[in-house]
Amino acid sequence: MGLDTKATQFLLAARGLGVSLERVATIGRQRLYVTPAWLRARLRAIGIALDSAATARLFEEADGFAEPLLRMLGARRVLSLDASGYEGASRVADLNARIAPDLESAFTTVFDSGSLEHVFDFPTAIGNCMRMVAADGHLLIVTPANNMVGHGFYQFSPELFYRVLAESNGFVIERMLATELSSSRWYQVADPAVLGTRVQFRTFRPTYLCVIARRVAVRPVLVSPPQQSDYVTQWQNTGRTARGVAGADLHPLDRYLPHWLATVTKSCGHLGQVLLRPFDPKAFKRVDIARLATGGGATPPSGRTP
Repeated sequence: MGLDTKATQFLLAARGLGVSLERVATIGRQRLYVTPAWLRARLRAIGIALDSAATARLFEEADGFAEPLLRMLGARRVLSLDASGYEGASRVADLNARIAPDLESAFTTVFDSGSLEHVFDFPTAIGNCMRMVAADGHLLIVTPANNMVGHGFYQFSPELFYRVLAESNGFVIERMLATELSSSRWYQVADPAVLGTRVQFRTFRPTYLCVIARRVAVRPVLVSPPQQSDYVTQWQNTGRTARGVAGADLHPLDRYLPHWLATVTKSCGHLGQVLLRPFDPKAFKRVDIARLATGGGATPPSGRTP
């Protein structure tokens, strides 16, 4: 749980896009995993000029935790929730269970940077985060998406968040970004339901999904479970028989080539995708994260790539 370079860039971008940090709840107490020099340069780029001593105080004031940085970015109240008090969270709360009523609709921003994947009962945990957001507030999520098996219980897909943080639950996703940890590139991620196909990527480096979702209506969340959009489309396509659907799912190489040759051909194709084009340009559009942090780049319609 903490703010590494990617999570910090994302937080600054969210602020630049108009996310209010007036009342912030963090899921887990967030520690700063960046250097003072790196942070000072990023703050300078958004118009916050600090000398070395002032930057050092951001790290020293709370023993390396992120509350001083959040206050510098506009927070008047910062509350941290954790299942244990070992890191000094301001409130101990297990997200596997329903949160206390006084936390509901209480925060302009709920920020999860690397905690939800560690909570076994993810539907309850994400529902708690959604309930904590005030009307017109935001839920910010930074979470593993690929090549981090073993880090937590789960890795997450774009489809999951687009279906959960939907208007039926009182939310719209304003931005979903993907980035590899050792890369400077960031991508806007399309909604599979809007695109009409699954949004997938094959990377050989650890990859994050970063989500900005706004609460557009205060209503009960997750009353009915989300369904994967491409399957919903198939179910609604009543003109297709079960045999027709099964035939369509069979890869052409498997239909016409010997098994060994089809396997080799597909493996070469997968390797080429990982090395040459891990992010399909139909679903992933490059964005300038530094420009977003300075307020550049209008928020696109939900699920559409700019």
